[in-house]
Amino acid sequence: MKKMFALFIFILFLTSINCIEWDLTHDITFTTTFHNKQNKLESILNYKPKLDFDLYQQKEYLFDTELSYDFNFSYNNFNDQDLSFSGKLYRGCLRYSSSQTELRVGLQKINFGPAQILRSLQWFDSLDYYDPTQTTEGVKALLGRYYFLNNANIWLWGIWGDRNETSLDKFFSDENNLEFGGRIQYPFEFCDAALTFHHCKLGTTRENRFGFDARWDFIVGLWLEAVTTKFSESVFLPSWQKYMTLGTDYTISYGNGIYILAEYFVYSESENDLFASSYQTEAAAVSISYPLGLFDSIKAAVIYDWAIEDFSRSLSYQRTYDNMSFNLNLLWNPEGSNSVQMISTDGISAQLMIVCSF
Repeated sequence: MKKMFALFIFILFLTSINCIEWDLTHDITFTTTFHNKQNKLESILNYKPKLDFDLYQQKEYLFDTELSYDFNFSYNNFNDQDLSFSGKLYRGCLRYSSSQTELRVGLQKINFGPAQILRSLQWFDSLDYYDPTQTTEGVKALLGRYYFLNNANIWLWGIWGDRNETSLDKFFSDENNLEFGGRIQYPFEFCDAALTFHHCKLGTTRENRFGFDARWDFIVGLWLEAVTTKFSESVFLPSWQKYMTLGTDYTISYGNGIYILAEYFVYSESENDLFASSYQTEAAAVSISYPLGLFDSIKAAVIYDWAIEDFSRSLSYQRTYDNMSFNLNLLWNPEGSNSVQMISTDGISAQLMIVCSF
C-alpha cells in the first residue's frame, strides 16, 4: 500500500511541474449506518482523488491515462470503538483511443448487460443498484474494443486472475492466472443484442461462461440476460450453472413521472444435463422512484428471494445539488445470507450518505 501511495503522489507531482494537460477531481463520501440489531454504529469517510491526463495527442488518436486512489477512514463500536485507516489503488490504466478503436491496460472497470438489480451478467463488477456512488472494485485487465459505423462493437479482454469479490457467484480463479474472453454487440432494428464468452481456470478445473443479453424498447422497456457456465470435472462444483434475468421498466405519466422497474431472476444447476435441474432458486425485484422536484426524489424497492423465503426492503430519499447529494436510506433485510444480492447488512438499519464531487 505504501508503494502504491508513493507512486500516486509522485505522479501528482510530475503533472504539476510539466506542461501536460491534466484534470484532478475529488470524490468525498461520508456514510454513517446505524444497525438496529445490537445497536451498532458504523461510519466511513471515503476520499477518492482522480487524475486524468493526456500523454500524447494527434488528430487521429489519443494516449491518456486515469489514476485514482481510494482512502478509507472508518469507525465502528463493534469491538470497543475500532478506528482504522486503509488505502489502495482504485483505478490505474493507460488508454489508446481513436475514432473507432479503444485499448485500455491496467486496473479498470469492466461491466455490461442491461439488468440493474438482479444481474446475471455481473461477472467483473460489484455495482449496487442502491449505491448512488456506483463504486466497484476494478480488475487488472487488457481490454480492446472496436466500434463499427452502425454502432456494432467487438470487445476482447485478458484479465489477470487475482480478482476480488466482483462476480455474482463469488468463486474466483487462481491468483496470477490469465483469463480471457470477448463480447459482440449488434444493434438490430428492434433491439440491441450481444453474445459474451469468458474462460478461466479454477485450480485443475476449467470454467467456460456463455452469455446472451438483449434489450427492446417498445411501449415499455424489456430486457433479457441469460448465462450458462460449464465446468470441467470437479468434486466441488456442478457441471452446469445457469442464470437468467428478465426485466422491464415503464414511466407512468402522473405528476412528475413515476418510474417502475421490475426484474425476475432464476438460478439453477445440474450435474450432467444442460437442460435438467438438480437445484433451482428464484428471486423477484420491484423498484419505484418518483422525483418530488428539481432537487428531491424518493425510491422504494422490494426483493423477494425464494431461497430464504423472505423480503429485502429499502426506502430512500435523495436531495441533489450540482456538486453534492444527501441520501437517507432505510433498509430492512432478512437475517442471514441472501443468495442473489450482495447485501452487507441484515436486520433493520438507517443510513445517511453525503456525497461531494469537485
